[in-house]
Amino acid sequence: MKRLLMLMAVGVMIAGEAQAQEPIRIGAMYPLTGGGAIYGVPALAGHQLAIEEVNRRGGIMGRKVESIERDDKMNPSAASATMKELITKDKVHIVLGGLSSAVGLGMSEVSKQEKVVYLATIPKSIQLTTTKLHPYVFRIASNTDIEGDTMAMLVAKYNLKNLCHLQLDYAYGHDLEAGVLKALPKRAPNAKIVLTLKPKLGATDFNAFIPQVMSAGCDGVVSGLWGPHFVSWVKQASPLGFFKNVKWISGGEIAAHEIAGELKGEYPDNVVSNTYELWYHAVDDSHRAFQQALAKKLGTPETPQWALLGYNGVMFAAAAIEKAKSLDSAKIAAALEGLTIKTPVGPLTIDAKTHQSNTGQFWGPMVKKPGKDYRVMEPVEFIQPKF
Repeated sequence: MKRLLMLMAVGVMIAGEAQAQEPIRIGAMYPLTGGGAIYGVPALAGHQLAIEEVNRRGGIMGRKVESIERDDKMNPSAASATMKELITKDKVHIVLGGLSSAVGLGMSEVSKQEKVVYLATIPKSIQLTTTKLHPYVFRIASNTDIEGDTMAMLVAKYNLKNLCHLQLDYAYGHDLEAGVLKALPKRAPNAKIVLTLKPKLGATDFNAFIPQVMSAGCDGVVSGLWGPHFVSWVKQASPLGFFKNVKWISGGEIAAHEIAGELKGEYPDNVVSNTYELWYHAVDDSHRAFQQALAKKLGTPETPQWALLGYNGVMFAAAAIEKAKSLDSAKIAAALEGLTIKTPVGPLTIDAKTHQSNTGQFWGPMVKKPGKDYRVMEPVEFIQPKF
C-alpha cells in the first residue's frame, strides 16, 4: 500500500511537471482569404513575428508560446464558430485578432460566453468598449469615436462646407458615421452633410453611387471605405474626374502601404487619410528594428502597416500573462487593465475602465514623390488620444 501511494505521488508530480511545460496557446483569427486578406495576411505576419521574438527570449513564464491560427473569412457567424472551436477544442488561453467590426463583435460575444480574454487588434466599432463592453474584451486598435473626431478636425482644417458622407453599411460604417456626426458641431460647426450613402460591406460596383456624389455639390467626402472598397471606388471614379474637385477625408487606413502599393500611380489626388504605421517614417531605434525585422520576414523593404497591430496584440498578451503569473482568464483580464507596454511607435496603455488602448495614428495627405511609383504621406502628423 505504501509503495502504491508513493507511485501515485510520483505520477502526480510527473503529470504536474508535464502540464507546467505545455506551451501557452495563443489563438489568432484574421481574414486570410477574400477581400479582407489585404489587411488580414499582414496582421498575421506581425503576429507571427512577435511570437518568434517572445519565444527567442524564453517564452512566457518560461514556457514556449504556440500560435494557433485560423481564417475568420470576414464572416461573423463563421468567425464566432471558429473562435468557439479555438477555445473549446484547441484550448487556447487567449484570442487575438478580427478585422471587420461585425466579426469583432461576434468574437467578443463568444469571449463573454466562454470567459476567455479577447484582444481586438483591428475592429474599431465603439460598441466593443461601450454598450457591448464586458470583463474579457479589450481593444488595442483605435475606435470609431476617436477616428470620427479626427476626421471632423480635418474637415475644419481644410475649410470644407458641404460634405458627402460615404460609409459601408455595417457596424464600423454606422459607428464611424455617428462618431463624425457627434464631432462636427464641435470641430467644424460650419460644415453640413448634404448627402449620405451606405454601400454594402463587400461591394465592388460603385457606379450607382459615384454620380450621386458628383452631382451633390460636395467640396469634401468623409468616408470609411477601406481596402478593396476604396480601390474599387478609385478605379471606377477616377476616369470621371471625381477626385479633381473634392477633398477625400478618410478613415479605414487607406494611407497604409497595402493600399498605396496596390494602387501605385492610380492613387488619386486630394486624399487625406490615416495609418497605424509607416515603414518610411521610422523615427526611433525601436521602430526601425521592428520595420527591419518585418522587412526581412516578408522579403520586402516596403512593409505593410497592419503587421504592427498583430505584433502589438501578442506583446500585450505576453505582458499580461507575465504580470498575472497565471493562465486564469480572470487574472489575465485584471492584468490587462491599466497595462502599459513599449511598442515600436511608443508606449501604449489600456484604460482600466473602458478597456480601450490609447493607440494613435499617423494622419496626412497622400502625395507623389520623385522616383517612387506609389504615394506617401507628407507631412505626417501622429495623433494619439489622451485618456
